[in-house]
Amino acid sequence: MANLFPLLHALKWLMADSSQELLPVPEPPASWRASRTAARLNLPVLAALSYGPEIASLIRRAKYGPQWSAAQRLTRLAGRLSAPVWLERPCCLVPVPADPSRLVRRGFHLPGLLCQVLARRWGLGYDLSRLVKRQSSPTLASLGRQQRLSDLRGLICHAACHEPGRVASRTDEPVVLVDDVLTTGATASACVEALHLGGDRVLGLVVLARSG
Repeated sequence: MANLFPLLHALKWLMADSSQELLPVPEPPASWRASRTAARLNLPVLAALSYGPEIASLIRRAKYGPQWSAAQRLTRLAGRLSAPVWLERPCCLVPVPADPSRLVRRGFHLPGLLCQVLARRWGLGYDLSRLVKRQSSPTLASLGRQQRLSDLRGLICHAACHEPGRVASRTDEPVVLVDDVLTTGATASACVEALHLGGDRVLGLVVLARSG
């Protein structure tokens, strides 16, 4: 029964009324290719919010607390985000993979929750297991882009490569990568590379908040 606790909370949040959220949600830009991070990815990026003090505090509390209440507020914010103009239909939303040890400690994966909320709002499919992180890595928050890329090298892979014979859902549909925060773009780059190696076409990246 203890293992059901995170799932029950996640389901409760997914069904919650997002109109009760108190944080303002500004009109999101369709993309921000002009930024250095987006240019490195060579993909359109949709960000709901800037990584300001209040949002940064919520994300830290959700990821490193971990606090269910902070994660709840963030998923409600995501539930009010409009689809980007570059979105193709049909497509599949894919979250960045969870770090194995931190997933056990937190009991939930924030990008996975955001992915499910957005899929419901936009009427799309999603695949929570398309990408796999082979093993845990050190916390990346305090590292620069090059060090992050070095630490992530070989850790993130496509499920089809990690588990030969696995048939991924909706393999004929392009995918949209989903994450909570975009800073240096190192994690997103590793994920996009893994998706390409697995045969997926990546339309863009959707994040709750962007830094810079």
